[in-house]
Amino acid sequence: MRFVMYMLIPILMFFSLLSCGSNSDSSGIKRNISTEITVLEAPFVKRLGIAEQIHAKISLGEKPKDVYMLLSNYGEQNMDVKIDKILKHSDKIISPIEENISDKLEHFQPTIVHAPREVELFREHIKTYLNRKIKSVVKTDKNEKSKKVVQGESHRFYLDENGYSSTVATARKVVSVATVYGVKKLSVWVSDDSFGVGCPKARCVTQTMVDALANSFLKEGSDNDVYDWVSNVFGAEWGSNNHSNMISTNNEMTILLTDIDNDNSTNGGVLGYFYPKDNFKKEVMSGSNERIMLYADGVLFANGNGSWSMHDFWPKEMISTLAHEFQHMIHFYQKTTLRTDDTTDTWINEMLSESTEDLIASKIQHTGSRGIDYRIGTAGNKGNILGRYPLFNAHNNISLTRWYGGVENYSVVNAFGAFLLRNYGGAKVLHDIVYNNFSDEKAIVKAVQQTPQGKEKVFNDLLREWGVAVLFSDNPYLTETLPHYNTGGYMPNQYNLSTYALGSINFFNYNPQPQFYGEMGTVQAQGNYYYKVGTGLTGDITINLRLNGKTEATLIVK
Repeated sequence: MRFVMYMLIPILMFFSLLSCGSNSDSSGIKRNISTEITVLEAPFVKRLGIAEQIHAKISLGEKPKDVYMLLSNYGEQNMDVKIDKILKHSDKIISPIEENISDKLEHFQPTIVHAPREVELFREHIKTYLNRKIKSVVKTDKNEKSKKVVQGESHRFYLDENGYSSTVATARKVVSVATVYGVKKLSVWVSDDSFGVGCPKARCVTQTMVDALANSFLKEGSDNDVYDWVSNVFGAEWGSNNHSNMISTNNEMTILLTDIDNDNSTNGGVLGYFYPKDNFKKEVMSGSNERIMLYADGVLFANGNGSWSMHDFWPKEMISTLAHEFQHMIHFYQKTTLRTDDTTDTWINEMLSESTEDLIASKIQHTGSRGIDYRIGTAGNKGNILGRYPLFNAHNNISLTRWYGGVENYSVVNAFGAFLLRNYGGAKVLHDIVYNNFSDEKAIVKAVQQTPQGKEKVFNDLLREWGVAVLFSDNPYLTETLPHYNTGGYMPNQYNLSTYALGSINFFNYNPQPQFYGEMGTVQAQGNYYYKVGTGLTGDITINLRLNGKTEATLIVK
């Protein structure tokens, strides 16, 4: 007993020293933290803690440094912050520039989203549909249901869950290909009003385009198409299950090219989507097409630069979108149907699909999320207005976990997914998020904890590390211990039968650059708030923070 007591005394003294300069209320929330920090060299990261007020005195020395403050709100409510700074003996002080840059993005790039609102609502309430019982038997011709699809035949497809809206389409391509999950049959259908020269749409789908799409999604050989690359990470798209209200196991897939939303748009909108209604039997879902199928916008796919080429932006973006939606399709089977019987948080499901696009961008030879030529593994050049990250930079303070369906939400979850890919195992972390029984952020934490570098991590750690990685993304020479996006080139990632290439990202190379916020502002729930103290600072500085006890402050020096 004496030995134990003697061992405890220095341990208790150690923790007592750690708490010096702070005090807590009865709830355990620290009211005040005071700290003094000496920064010898950059890059430098220091967690200042979680409290209602933080007072930090920072000695920077004589070598000019750029100083930032990252505030990570771990709470479920938005939080107002107040930052006061006192600069002494400093040179080249550049204050943060505050401007509304969101509006500038309108003419930079088209709007790219991946699902109509009714599809998102259906996914959000999937538990209701999973529990729906078969109330009546719809008589069908067994021969008709089992009939092989023949190129050139026509069929009516229902576009909503109740069967109110529909389109007549013709099978323009039918292929059967051997895969690791058996022989798969793909049929590509085109709405009759969207096919052939002189169709009434702004752009018309041709047979050449259909052939190119089918060949990109599923073709003979291995490790050479979207089907192989995505299923290699997430598994098969459909199979046996315990839901009697769903269609039976089959190896057939359908892609329908139609004018989504009937908007005839050639400059953005909904490119494509997966609608789980079609996995249900007609007895419980009158608008079901009873197919494992994806929807793609025919007008946008047919939109080329002059003479159409598969290497044009919109055709490539459509192939990327099909990969995005294919993740949703597999996710519905592997995660929702087999493992949780519940809806995965929308932001996580969308993050997985956005990360899938990032993962295969170089394979489909597309600029992808980075907006950089697929032959370039570096972070590209300054002034880049392409990809997801200009919009992320303009909205980098919004909540990661609150999904409103805006284009900025896609950009934010994309940036977080890119961080996970490059710091926690690449494709495997995406697989492991799907292959556990959690449907919220616990799914991410569980997957990260399965990696050597993430064994002790919790979600708050990941939120803060993500913010640090954003600020350090302009440095390709970081040590492996620091969160990163940028290694100066491609980061190869082997998983199962494929090798993927993750390109470097520097958020400061985009136009607009990362947004920094003022001395007063709001940190959204489970979001980060980026504040630039100053550029080229020397000597001593003092920073006073007024927070809420649920927000962690991190000092970052570059």
